[in-house]
Amino acid sequence: MALQIDKEAFFRRMKRLYSFWKSNETLSRCDAIVVGVGVDEDVVYSKSTALQTWLFGYELTDTVMVFCENKILFLASKKKVDFLKEVNTGKENDHGIPSIKLLMRDKTDKDEANFQTIIQELQDSSSGKRVGEFSKDTYSNEFIKLWRSVYTKAGFHRVDVTAPMAYLMAPKEEPEVNIVKRASQVTCDIFQKYLKQQIMDVIDADKKVKHSRLSDGCEDAIQNKKYVSGIDPSLVDMCYPAIIQSGKNHSLKFSTVSDKNTLSFSSIVCMVGARYKSYCSNIVRTLLVDPSQAMQSNYELLVKAEEIMIDKLRDGTRLSDVYNSAVEVVKSEKENLVEKLTKNAGFAMGIEFREATILISAKNNLEAKKGMVFNINIGFSDLPNNDSKDAEGKALALFVGDTVLVNEDAPATVLTSLKKRIKHIRIFLKVMSIAQ
Repeated sequence: MALQIDKEAFFRRMKRLYSFWKSNETLSRCDAIVVGVGVDEDVVYSKSTALQTWLFGYELTDTVMVFCENKILFLASKKKVDFLKEVNTGKENDHGIPSIKLLMRDKTDKDEANFQTIIQELQDSSSGKRVGEFSKDTYSNEFIKLWRSVYTKAGFHRVDVTAPMAYLMAPKEEPEVNIVKRASQVTCDIFQKYLKQQIMDVIDADKKVKHSRLSDGCEDAIQNKKYVSGIDPSLVDMCYPAIIQSGKNHSLKFSTVSDKNTLSFSSIVCMVGARYKSYCSNIVRTLLVDPSQAMQSNYELLVKAEEIMIDKLRDGTRLSDVYNSAVEVVKSEKENLVEKLTKNAGFAMGIEFREATILISAKNNLEAKKGMVFNINIGFSDLPNNDSKDAEGKALALFVGDTVLVNEDAPATVLTSLKKRIKHIRIFLKVMSIAQ
């Protein structure tokens, strides 16, 4: 089946882009915006491909997109130009956006003429001096190298617009929310039906299984109808390799990799994220094996802090206030644990897993907007556990997190609604039971 652009969504979102361009402090100082996407199999997430997916529903490799004051240009191969002709109707102004011009790749001169056309359009856009770009997005293939060379020689003042463009795309429309909900269900299924059960089996049989093996199993499970059903497996994958940690060696960061140490029967931190149709979701759960009363109390406080943040996270609320609401409840009940808290308590997510400029942290005064999707996640690191007879259990971590949707005048909606109360996550070896 031939790929098709959702034209209504394209024009609606392009209009949002141009409207936001005028009102945003950083973008309004730009005379044009340029986005070049090359080919790099190692790049999983980038703002460039996220913008393409947001506008077109697909990634378009070896394509240059140019947004000028009075014109939009796309330079791409013949096949992609044919695809883009759906929105090149000649009636773009009727949708409140500039006219679109399509440029077809020309390998005979290595696109030199096309590049010069783009440079001229950039120079003719407004004052023709300041060009917005995604500074951290780099591709090393020949086409993009050639373009970057011409673009650099033109001598424009280059402005990084990563942060404002992330904020533009963060509020989700209803179709996007529905996709995130499906992704969240896949995440819950992988954790509940596969990973949690695998861990229970390991504990029950007193096996020695490596964290990395459990992580690898999640990669297989997401393609297995036993665990994920009613969804096209070609449209789902993991946001990152599942992270499983236990015992004293832990890092509550999503850049962590599951190591080859064997599972410790103490605190078991699980981070699982699945994406569907390019939209991400994530869940964090901690399983506690033979927890002391003190550790159970710490865990209950952590869940309380997360729930307070979920209630606080509403349209118009500063993200720093959301974070501080968690700090305040911990401070009021167990002040000594404040220093053990994670330094941020989540991030906006969508086509990209983690929006680094939209963090829930003490220093981020951006406001949450209705329709934004966040992964709220909060944890305690290096908690002393003197009751443990095992060296691995002497210092533990607790971590909990959910994918949530920001509402206007109500608490955020939890999309990964798996149970997380202490009675649902504690395991006692003597009776080997856990609430289901």
